[in-house]
Amino acid sequence: MRKYHGVLPVIVVSVLLEGLVGFVSWIQPGWTHLGQSARLNSSAPAAVSSVLPNPKYRMLLGAYTALMGEKSTESAVEGREAAMGRRYDMELTYYDWRDPFPDQGEATMAAHDRIPVMTWYGPGKASYDDTTLSEVNSGADDSWILRQARAIRSFGRPIFLRLMIEMNGDWYKGYSGHPHQYVAAWRRVYDIFSRAGVKNVIWVWCPNLTPDNWNQYYPGDAYVDIIGVDGYNAWGEWVSPERMFGPFFARYAGRKPLMIGETATNNEGYGAAAWIIDLRNYLEKVAGPRDGVIGVCWFDSDVNSAYDWRVDQTPASWKAWLGLARDPYFGGHGQGR
Repeated sequence: MRKYHGVLPVIVVSVLLEGLVGFVSWIQPGWTHLGQSARLNSSAPAAVSSVLPNPKYRMLLGAYTALMGEKSTESAVEGREAAMGRRYDMELTYYDWRDPFPDQGEATMAAHDRIPVMTWYGPGKASYDDTTLSEVNSGADDSWILRQARAIRSFGRPIFLRLMIEMNGDWYKGYSGHPHQYVAAWRRVYDIFSRAGVKNVIWVWCPNLTPDNWNQYYPGDAYVDIIGVDGYNAWGEWVSPERMFGPFFARYAGRKPLMIGETATNNEGYGAAAWIIDLRNYLEKVAGPRDGVIGVCWFDSDVNSAYDWRVDQTPASWKAWLGLARDPYFGGHGQGR
């Protein structure tokens, strides 16, 4: 899906937290390592993999929150959390290829016990940017990639890294539509991070739901920790969450833990409230326990596209969202974490 994301300030934090101190605070009852059939790569330390829940009992809930009238992303997130009576488990962030990260936003997330889900777009995302994957694959960007790797290593806390998302679409011209180059670029970035000793990254490969040529872009099990997917319900055609995500999850269930990287609905069709209720039931009763879906992030925004994706776009949708957010399966107890 074509969309525009604002970028957080690029103030680099040199030292945020030391090593792996404090990882234990992320581990919650019902969270566990996943089985042999769906697990992180062996290079990920146990403290990082322990942030993943057992999807039979628990799923992580996250969001990207950008709302009109709010002075900052953080104020919007904290407003949502106060209204829900709980903190999010994860928070989406977005960076162009040349944006330094992590920044003060990730430091704030860590202080509030949210795991950053960092989206790192590939080269040539913007229409005015003529760079392509050839820069990555030629080695021209190796020093830049290494700089980013060291910054994440210094950050210390677990990070879900969504590298070059929605590559199977046609809206990011620099890295879309080139499967062989994409796979080579992904592996090059991964290997540079590995050689730099980065142990706090959980690698999330995240295509779009359409087109369904996903396998062409898959870097391989050795280079991926979590398989994610982005998909939205919009444009007047009602598509249930199970109909949307079911074929993708069926393709990859048991291979790796799964995640919905971005989703939302507008109020067309049968309405946002009904879709949120369907999503809650589908994830809790089917996709989590059967397919191994460990998390979902909502694109909660009315400023980043022509559509209103907010969870409170109607009173009924807000009520439905509170039902999901306060459901213990999604970590909600009405009292925070």
